[in-house]
Amino acid sequence: MEKFFLLSFLTGSALCDFRKGRVPNVLILFGTAAFGIAGFIRGPSPGDGSGAVFTVIALFFIRTFFTVIIFFPLFLFRMMGAGDIKVMAVIAGYMGMDRGVEIIFYGLAAAAVWSLFYMLKQHILAERIKYFLNYIKHLFQSEQILPYYPSGGPDGMKFRLVPFLWGGFCLWLATVSFSHLTLPTSGLVE
Repeated sequence: MEKFFLLSFLTGSALCDFRKGRVPNVLILFGTAAFGIAGFIRGPSPGDGSGAVFTVIALFFIRTFFTVIIFFPLFLFRMMGAGDIKVMAVIAGYMGMDRGVEIIFYGLAAAAVWSLFYMLKQHILAERIKYFLNYIKHLFQSEQILPYYPSGGPDGMKFRLVPFLWGGFCLWLATVSFSHLTLPTSGLVE
């Protein structure tokens, strides 16, 4: 059930991010509330005790807090938006840190591959690498936190990360769904 709620949350978040360039806080609240509702519907597992639902919800908030802390520096440097971080926090809160990190990794890897192809197609890969190295150099020399790019990026393009996180979740679902399938081994040459 949590997977359905998370898929619904990520679909809405990805559409908002793609169309408007931001994820509304009300959608983040919906994702958080949906997790609580799913926990109450499912109820505690047998033998968990009476405080199990509270424990599950407390762990959700602990995981979301740690995810925000981990990615907050990228927000400070304006390399990632607050909505992106909040969506990743909800993913980790829903799925646990191990599966959450895996899903976020899939999404970030897809975004990295897409970005690489974009930069190669636009012939700006060397320019972007040079900009990044100059940014790091300036960061250490000035000891000031400055935005990585001014608003809108260097070429006016705003990068939408949440659709890639949605894709990462769908890829994770596919790998989990098909992981139990095995190829037949009878009749193969040894």
